Amino acid sequence: MSTRDASSPFPWPPVIFAAAFALAILAGWKEPLPIVPEAARGVLHLAGILAILSGVGLALAAEWGFMMAGTATLPTRPTKMIVSDGIYRYTRNPMYLGLSLTVAGVGLLANSGWFLVVLPFAVIAVTKLAIEREERYLEGKFGSD
Repeated sequence: MSTRDASSPFPWPPVIFAAAFALAILAGWKEPLPIVPEAARGVLHLAGILAILSGVGLALAAEWGFMMAGTATLPTRPTKMIVSDGIYRYTRNPMYLGLSLTVAGVGLLANSGWFLVVLPFAVIAVTKLAIEREERYLEGKFGSD
């Protein structure tokens, strides 16, 4: 573990998801990649809204859990404690899951397959650049907790 008390010197997750979002928009502008024909968009539209609402809800629940615990959300700041209640009882990374659902939901809502194409790359990048670092940092700081 470095002498810096944070999992990362850079806030990778929001930057990666924002880049994926921008890349999907640019790719769709250059070469549209519809998921379904326009006539069949109704169900896709509803699924997109539900995914976005679920994603935002997960991220807000995770943020609330960190606020109540008095610990930092950003990986560039020190973690004061492990949060394991609330939404964290069910998923280890609800903020990243929420961002993933939101990206997928926007793709469904916009009927753009590009969002679904870039999403796995964003998830892999977040795993490598953020989650794995966070796990090492937290284990070094808190042990097996």
